[in-house]
Amino acid sequence: MRTLHTTGGILFAAVLAVVLAGCSGGEDADPTATTTRTVTATPTAVAESPSSPPSSTPTPTPTCGPSSGAEAAAGPIADLPLPAGLEDARWDAANADTAGYDACAALSWVTVSVERATGSSPVAILLFHDGRYLGTATKEQYGFVPDISRTDASTIAVTYHYAKPDETTAEESGRTNATFRWDEAAGRVVMTGQTPPEG
Repeated sequence: MRTLHTTGGILFAAVLAVVLAGCSGGEDADPTATTTRTVTATPTAVAESPSSPPSSTPTPTPTCGPSSGAEAAAGPIADLPLPAGLEDARWDAANADTAGYDACAALSWVTVSVERATGSSPVAILLFHDGRYLGTATKEQYGFVPDISRTDASTIAVTYHYAKPDETTAEESGRTNATFRWDEAAGRVVMTGQTPPEG
């Protein structure tokens, strides 16, 4: 009887040890997993650090102007002189065409005409370098909406329209072409080509 009791006690102790070991192993598993995740994450961050540029030589970033063409052109349009004979008119800033504006391009543009414009009303081409206003493409603002396209990041091509001497403004068929290029070395815009004839 004593032998059976001792064997039962040994059996009970063995089962209890196994149960406690299972519980103990389960509790230790979570901290081990957490430690493993933490340790695994740290080498990843360290591995990325060497590929980043040293703090003493930061990556250069472009200096750009306002992201909105309307915002960039608002001040220049407000200060833009009106063409001779139209001193009582107002430039129509609300309807300015800002599609050609690029805050980071070497050369971009915005066009604006006068309020209640007709087909032959003067149109100003405002030029921008890195989003900063440079001035109008030409001193005189020509009638009719020009066709403007980008040739490259620093160059735009403009086709001006005008009425020939024997044409009405509705029949205008005259065309001249000009190119405007930002000259980085000179720090200014260089124009080649022709504008519409005077008169």
